[in-house]
Amino acid sequence: MNRISLVAMTAVAGLFSTNVLAADLGGDCCADLEERVAELEATTARKGNRKVSLTVYGQVTTAVMYWDAEGPNVNESNVYVVDPQTSGTRFGFKGKASINSEWSAGYQIELQWQAADATRVSSFSDEGPDLPEFRQAHWYIESSRLGKIRVGQADTANSGIAEISVANELIADAMTSSQAGQVILKENGGPGSFGSNFEFNRQNIVRYDTPTYAGFVFSAAWGEDDIWDVALRYAGELGGFKIAAGIAYGENTDSSNGIGADRTIEQVNGSVSAMHMPTGLFATANAGQRDDPFRADEETFWHVNAGLERKYLALGKTTLFGMVGEFEDDDDSTAQYWGLGAVQKIDAAAMDLYISYRNYEVDNGAGLDSDFDVVIGGGRIQF
Repeated sequence: MNRISLVAMTAVAGLFSTNVLAADLGGDCCADLEERVAELEATTARKGNRKVSLTVYGQVTTAVMYWDAEGPNVNESNVYVVDPQTSGTRFGFKGKASINSEWSAGYQIELQWQAADATRVSSFSDEGPDLPEFRQAHWYIESSRLGKIRVGQADTANSGIAEISVANELIADAMTSSQAGQVILKENGGPGSFGSNFEFNRQNIVRYDTPTYAGFVFSAAWGEDDIWDVALRYAGELGGFKIAAGIAYGENTDSSNGIGADRTIEQVNGSVSAMHMPTGLFATANAGQRDDPFRADEETFWHVNAGLERKYLALGKTTLFGMVGEFEDDDDSTAQYWGLGAVQKIDAAAMDLYISYRNYEVDNGAGLDSDFDVVIGGGRIQF
């Protein structure tokens, strides 16, 4: 018998023995596998249908805050572990479905967890609200030609208008994020409006946004019996500069003095930010004003920062900046501040490490000055 015949006979014998073994096992060979697949399907998250997409996203942000207060009400220093409020820990679900070549529909659900909100801790406690809160819970319908309408818990037109920036410094310098300990500052004689950038943020609303025309988007929102606002935003490049800006106006009549009198609070706020792209030099300014007829004077804030953003390390871009600003409430109580900050991006981990320092000089309107220092450093990782 030649070698080729021997190989052929061996292959046939192996195939025959395999078929016999499978036949002997009968249906038992797959019973355990089918049971495990059924268990896996029962315990695995899956999207509800094949027409609407599902994306899970979020971030975890925590920081260590050192503060030192000297004033009429507080003479103390301490170290807290906190959650920055503006860019706090959150997770969400969003999806979209195409109706035709022009129209689409979608949804967004987002919750935020603030175990120790940096803007609500006090000299007596390092704890904050420990329950999740809904940031977003709305559906929308969108036309590439006519714009987008969303209904439900969503960003008002002025939400984020005082936090526009073309650089990556906001995680360390957002109006309320790095103003950690504003409650401590209020305890120390600071202004009652301290930490506010006069945004309505998220409400139960109906909001409309136009498509983008030459870099401009117009937005309008109404809801909550009654809050309404309008905003105009721009983003683009001009002469080697990256530019972003926005301005908004809003009114809130959903409040009273407790005896049934109507009350309309008016507010305007905005931002402008620019970066020279060849060098990475940037500057950002934002400001706002709120007028409440039941208060003696207007409340105002302004804030300016400037710095440099370049890729010094292979990890990602480094952002260095300085800042200065002021808050004033209706009782002429003011908080003036200055500070420094740095953010290091780690591209491979979708992560930002940051640190910032601020010094506040507070005048409570009665001639009682106080001083407050805060250093906050931490990280944010996104998924």
